[in-house]
Amino acid sequence: MPISFRSLSYIYNKDMPYAHKALDDINLDIKEGIITAIIGETGSGKSTLVEHLNALLLPDEGSLQILDYNIVAGQKQRFLKPLRKDVGLVFQFSEYQLFEETVIKDVAFGPLNFGYSIDEAKRRAAEALKLVNISEDLFEASPLELSGGQKRRVAIAGIIACDPKIIVLDEPTAGLDPHGAKEMIALFVSLNKEMNKTIIIVSHDNEMVYNYCEETVVLSHGKIKYHGPTFDLFCDRQKLAEYDLLEPQIVTFRNALIENGFKLSKQARTLDVIAKEIAEQVKR
Repeated sequence: MPISFRSLSYIYNKDMPYAHKALDDINLDIKEGIITAIIGETGSGKSTLVEHLNALLLPDEGSLQILDYNIVAGQKQRFLKPLRKDVGLVFQFSEYQLFEETVIKDVAFGPLNFGYSIDEAKRRAAEALKLVNISEDLFEASPLELSGGQKRRVAIAGIIACDPKIIVLDEPTAGLDPHGAKEMIALFVSLNKEMNKTIIIVSHDNEMVYNYCEETVVLSHGKIKYHGPTFDLFCDRQKLAEYDLLEPQIVTFRNALIENGFKLSKQARTLDVIAKEIAEQVKR
């Protein structure tokens, strides 16, 4: 079942002189089981959109179907707690939300809040911490003693420990060095491929989006401008210009090869595949 927005609008400061329509008549289906990116300029409505996915915000108009939950504007919602267990939202700079005395207590907080016993919550927390490569010797450390990258991984472990079906990440690599960002993305890919988690990523990093996200949604001024295959978006220079998006480096390289007479298939999206196809043409 896709995640379906139907004629959904959201207005900040509704019925006030400075009201602002952050989302305007959104109609969107996001597939389960893949990694989808949501991109667009600052203020386009990206964070507002994803905050509807676990009902931190409720629509002023329209509706949202997510998993077995149906959220309709103006109707009282009675299932917010189970929805928030199934849809984990990781905020930008989520490490600032760490608050417990120890790492293991912080990660166990979510499962405890959703009704698991102390022993089960700790077991889930330990498994999640190992999954994000936090060593056991740090379990009893204060979160304040960790590096920035470790704090980010602990915050994500707190979401994983609740075993959500959908994980939504708002700028998950912001502020990380290239090595830390690469490790973070590898974790999301693993959660998607090995644990069948639906991953939705809000990002300004077009390189990351191109390399790891199967589909991309482009937002501008609260409206959907594009939704479809990521490769098709970034290989369309007219769309990139229209949406004011930078072309990823690998696409620039790919286009330069084509302009110089090489023929590349649609499967030639990564450097390895491009090199293989070019080598075969050079041999011939």
